[in-house]
Amino acid sequence: MEITIALLKKNLKRLRYTWYTDRPNIIGIRTTIQVPDVFNDFIALIWTQQAMPSNYSLLNKQKWLNKWKYLGKNGKPLAEDGIAGANTDYALASYAATVGKERMKLYLVTTEPGVYYQKTPLNSAGCAIIKPGQYKDAYGSGYHQGKTDHRCLRQNGTITVYRDNDKDGVAENLGVEETGNSFGCNIHGAKKFTKTEQIGPWSAGCQVFADWYEKEEFVDLCDLYKTFTGNKFTYTLVREGDLLA
Repeated sequence: MEITIALLKKNLKRLRYTWYTDRPNIIGIRTTIQVPDVFNDFIALIWTQQAMPSNYSLLNKQKWLNKWKYLGKNGKPLAEDGIAGANTDYALASYAATVGKERMKLYLVTTEPGVYYQKTPLNSAGCAIIKPGQYKDAYGSGYHQGKTDHRCLRQNGTITVYRDNDKDGVAENLGVEETGNSFGCNIHGAKKFTKTEQIGPWSAGCQVFADWYEKEEFVDLCDLYKTFTGNKFTYTLVREGDLLA
């Protein structure tokens, strides 16, 4: 199944979830095939691209394009030097093609805990697995476990989790449910400055990015809306099987 904006929008509306046009839609997709300790889920970040101020100098245009994650022809962020060139022209053309339209970034993550915490849960009731649903204003930009070198979206509001307590190393989306606002089920990164192959001890119920730099990009984009939303973001988690073509 190809994950597209149209597919996600249609199904969120079918599920009677809110689709936002003035702030990012943060959508987790829990895949059907379960492979223990492997990152095989996704988070889609979808937003309507804002317009660039019309009075910007070329230097400010380059800074603005970088802020919104437009890349040059070379696939890299623009040099912020105020000098025209092929890379800046390419990024400007990409902007012109998308302004006022919805853009999507799709990231490889896990929406389920790793084997380590499934077998040695932090809570006596069992390891937390976020239940699919839409959790309005439940997250805000902050630091994972208070570490100022690990930016994330912190759980600040109410979510519902399953408690998996059979310790078989397989995340199971069933069993006892618990609802609360202090589980610490954040949206964060794994090993710093690299890509992590195995979930291991990186998730005890959090939504975790395999690639540290993709997590940084994700937080950067969310932070562009931080003031507008009062630093409140909605997270929607769906099962792959709930996405009807």
